[in-house]
Amino acid sequence: MSIFKLTATIFSFAVCLLIISCNTSPTQNSALDTKKSASDSTFNICYSSVVKKDTVLLNAHMSGDSITGSLGYKLYEKDQNNGSILGKMYGDTLRAMYTFMSEGTESFREVTFIKKDSLLVEGYGPMKEVNGKTLFSDAAKVNFTGIVLQKVPCK
Repeated sequence: MSIFKLTATIFSFAVCLLIISCNTSPTQNSALDTKKSASDSTFNICYSSVVKKDTVLLNAHMSGDSITGSLGYKLYEKDQNNGSILGKMYGDTLRAMYTFMSEGTESFREVTFIKKDSLLVEGYGPMKEVNGKTLFSDAAKVNFTGIVLQKVPCK
């Protein structure tokens, strides 16, 4: 392919992308609505829980219905866990895989939270081990009676 054809192809592709991007309107995910970026469908979410000597922090980036970020548990007289989450919003429910280090070993555990107003409430239920990951054995049996996190400003 000659340099002229290659340049023309790249230019045509760039023009198409520009036209497509001008004709799209951003969508908004109201499930977790906090600090927004220029695009309504991309924003940060930050939640925390501090009760007596227990602390849980969630700092994440939301893009559409996908979520990535960090989650940390510092529970009194238990091992501290800090790791990353990768998940998705399903209506008002966040389901994610939490990857963290505990006692020198990388662990994988499914986590779920339900949004209630400005709160996130962690869900608990029967778990099972599948291919080295701890997963909920029955999503219908998850009870959202766990740790309550409050929305906080993202820093």
